[in-house]
Amino acid sequence: MDYTEKVKKKDAPEGTIKKPDTSLRIIDTDLEVISPAERTLHTDKTIRRKVLVNTINHANFNDESVNINFQHVHDKQIISFTASPQPCLGKYLVCLWEAPPNVDQLLTAYRFHNFVINDRHAVITVPADLRCINRSGICLKLPEKSSVTSARKTQRFACDNLEVKMIQNSVIFSGVLEAFSPSSLQIKIAYSASEPFQWINLKDKINLIISNETGTLYSGECTILKVTGSSKKKKAVLQPVHDTIQRFNPRVYRSKRFELVPSPDIRFRHPFTGKLVNFKVIDISGSGLSVEDDEGSSVLLPGMILPSMTLNFANCFQLPCKSQVVYRKSIEDEKNHRIIKCGIAFLDMKAEDHIRLLSLLHQTNNKNFYICNDIDMDELWEFFFKSGFMYPKKYSFIHENKKRVRATYEKIYNNESNIARHFTWQRKGEILGHMSMLRFYQNTWLIQHLAAIMSKDQLKVGIEILNQIGAYAYDSHRLHSSHMEYLICYFRPENYFPNHFFGGVAKNIKDSRVCSVDPFAYFHVRKSTKIDPVLPENWHLEKSVYDDLDALSTFYEHHSNGLMLEALDLIPEDSDMPVRHDLSAEYSKVQLKRERRLYSLKYEDTVKAVFMLNLSNFAVNMSDLTNSISIFVIDSHNLPIEILHASVSLLSERYKEKKFPVLLFPLSYAESQGFTHEKTYNLWILNMQHTDEYFKNFNYLI
Repeated sequence: MDYTEKVKKKDAPEGTIKKPDTSLRIIDTDLEVISPAERTLHTDKTIRRKVLVNTINHANFNDESVNINFQHVHDKQIISFTASPQPCLGKYLVCLWEAPPNVDQLLTAYRFHNFVINDRHAVITVPADLRCINRSGICLKLPEKSSVTSARKTQRFACDNLEVKMIQNSVIFSGVLEAFSPSSLQIKIAYSASEPFQWINLKDKINLIISNETGTLYSGECTILKVTGSSKKKKAVLQPVHDTIQRFNPRVYRSKRFELVPSPDIRFRHPFTGKLVNFKVIDISGSGLSVEDDEGSSVLLPGMILPSMTLNFANCFQLPCKSQVVYRKSIEDEKNHRIIKCGIAFLDMKAEDHIRLLSLLHQTNNKNFYICNDIDMDELWEFFFKSGFMYPKKYSFIHENKKRVRATYEKIYNNESNIARHFTWQRKGEILGHMSMLRFYQNTWLIQHLAAIMSKDQLKVGIEILNQIGAYAYDSHRLHSSHMEYLICYFRPENYFPNHFFGGVAKNIKDSRVCSVDPFAYFHVRKSTKIDPVLPENWHLEKSVYDDLDALSTFYEHHSNGLMLEALDLIPEDSDMPVRHDLSAEYSKVQLKRERRLYSLKYEDTVKAVFMLNLSNFAVNMSDLTNSISIFVIDSHNLPIEILHASVSLLSERYKEKKFPVLLFPLSYAESQGFTHEKTYNLWILNMQHTDEYFKNFNYLI
């Protein structure tokens, strides 16, 4: 059964021109036609009927409409009706009305003029001839050629009526997004008696927010190009003001971008249209990428959130992420062709996926540098001893528990986790340099185990590792999944390399709210087998409460005003003191232990010191700083050293080890009490919001 018979069964248009059987054979019967006057085509180009038929059938496949135009016989005014094109076989086209006109009334004053197809960013104007018209539809004879003109410089895309808020001078107008392009957005404004249309100031800017059920997709400042409609139905066309947004604090030192071969692609469902979009990546870094958009059909709007973008590497592996378009600019390529380059910033990505991306990029930059690669643990331990990192006194501390330490490091280095990172500098498989990082507080990573093999390249290797760590931290800290607001490092002042670089950076920055250094007295406590000590009358230990941490905060602000309390998660949160972040769940995923407990030493009701007990696997840090007691003395003048020792002895029962380290702050308290301690450790802290200051001063010290 051919299409002619199908149209018969669907009540095909009955001919207005009275001829026998016109409604039954509208496709293959030559009827007398109402021929419009000769029409002159003003076109950019023309297309032949064969191409036009394919375009019509594509429109039918997508359930799209065409515009049927009629012209007044006297004043030449054009009116238009939408219709659905039916499958076309080649010469004749049937279109069914979406909102049927009064055909008899229409033809008394109007004659058929043409019909128009919106095909992407082009408009096809078809000067067809009318064969038949009735209350159901219209039948047209297609011409040999039709004209194609550009619809607009940039194509506008239909949207799925996303929710819109337009905010201007404290008034909020609601509506839906009907169509968009990077240069304009068409909004249907909802009528509200409480916010009348008259309150819209056409000459003032407006803040636009576009959202769906999952959250905000776009917000930005716009100018009003035009507002049309009746008193209760309005449409506005807005133009974004900015082609660049400042997603993050501006930085001088940025991620290095790479042009990879083969270049990856990005894929995502467009948040406004729901259409699948694919772009080839021009260049990429650990914090974002750029792509080339088509000027005529551009779909990337600066400020637009891409909730589910996938970075695809030659179909070998894919990295899902959340991202945002941050700029759109017109540039000329090598052949002087104008292209649109758009920048996209990563907002979040799974930590393990981000490691894969950074591993690839760092290898591209330095073939000797590896991030979280598989390591032969025997080779790693050989490196620790050979480099001098495992010096005799340090080994004497762990040798009785060496099997436990080996097992712990197997879990840290050979399990994918969100709590540990390791970096190695290798040549022909041999480890020549190493550093690791541990997420030991909620939003803080501890840099540890920096070492390099003694050689003429030792300093070079150490500097390269620190450079790569800096680049890694810069690319990672903006991602919420990384939990990297602060970097910390404990180092001894007499150790030249860390003191020169970490200490030197802090000294040159000269701002303790950007980078701070706090000295601690370090000593070991051996658990006593004697009778448990008892605190004197009116002295007692109890779990810390809000007021205790508030007192610590006040003391620290006057004593140092650095970053220590924020980095160590000791800032008081609220009066009911909810369970503090201790990362127990994250550590347990790799069968490791991590607990944190806070106690306050008080005389009557006045807090004298706060004790932070970190309980973890033995020697996660080689100096066991992660399995220690940190003491923060608030009242140095009224805390006898004997009571402090008694408090430590009471708390030592929380530890399984016979011997464990203690860090005492401030160092001045130990010195004023004549307390003999083994070492001094400096706690170095960097606020990752100030990476420019770090890189500037680090490069100065090289």
